[in-house]
Amino acid sequence: MNRTQHYSLLKAMEIDKSNLLKYQELYKYAYILSDGIFKIVFAEEKGHSLLISLVNAMLNLQGDDAIKDITLEMQEFPGVFNKKDCILDIIGTTNAGEKVLVEVQQQGDDFFRDRVEYYISRVIENQVHTSEKYELPRIYFLGLLDFELFPEEPQKYIHHVDEMCNGRKFFPKIQKIFVEIDKFFELEKAGITASDNSEAAQWLRAIKVIVKEEPVPEKIMQNETFRHLLDSVKLINFVEELFNAEVKNMTDLKAEHEIGFSEGRAEGRAQGFSEGAAEERKKANEERLEMARAMLAEGDSIEKVARIFKLSESEVLAVQAKPAAQSK
Repeated sequence: MNRTQHYSLLKAMEIDKSNLLKYQELYKYAYILSDGIFKIVFAEEKGHSLLISLVNAMLNLQGDDAIKDITLEMQEFPGVFNKKDCILDIIGTTNAGEKVLVEVQQQGDDFFRDRVEYYISRVIENQVHTSEKYELPRIYFLGLLDFELFPEEPQKYIHHVDEMCNGRKFFPKIQKIFVEIDKFFELEKAGITASDNSEAAQWLRAIKVIVKEEPVPEKIMQNETFRHLLDSVKLINFVEELFNAEVKNMTDLKAEHEIGFSEGRAEGRAQGFSEGAAEERKKANEERLEMARAMLAEGDSIEKVARIFKLSESEVLAVQAKPAAQSK
């Protein structure tokens, strides 16, 4: 299930919670980059083997540098006085005392980079206590992005961002790694990453199976970690209450509406947001109509489909008359 399909699920459940059953019949996997799904799969697993494998792969930590164990901590750093809270998707301490921050971001916005710096600064603030010397642990920030943050590098999907001085890393203890997931999918489609056998690429191929609802490649199926991942993210595993919470919050949907409307936006940027929002609405509507067609094919009445999807009977009849390929 991809982001658009996930939003369609939330909208359908907002109308009728029983629609979750319909989506469980249509889709095998949940949207792994949803905050709720991601935290359940990677933070609630005993031993955190999936999280450790993911972080080691994306940070390219091998041998003695690889994370062997991780202890997760409270995700929230409350703001002091009138300062904003800092709530991370995952934060943990490794066996070597290093800090690992993982943030999943579904949609870009003008202040995403600012937020990353703010999050890291809040974590740094909590590392040195009274009477201790100013010695920080190594801090890794891993951003998993379902959007393009570095359009100027069209053939690179993992980006290591460092503070540099005269061509050298000024403070190598803090490392920021951003992974453009959808860009990797496009590079795979174009055959550009065909020879990329890195652990990061293998992980992203496994995620691609989930997001694109694709058949599982033999190499992925042979990997015990990826088999565990695929089993963990099956849509049937997740209860109604989780999606009800996402329906209530609609955090990412609200973020979409904020894009392009920040102070100081230029007219061109506002137009870009409008076009992007229109494309998202178009995709969501296509998913809605496909869901309606599937319900009709399964024998649900025209009246019920019209009520659930807020369509007129003539619109439902038009959806029913189109083959699946045309309805998309």
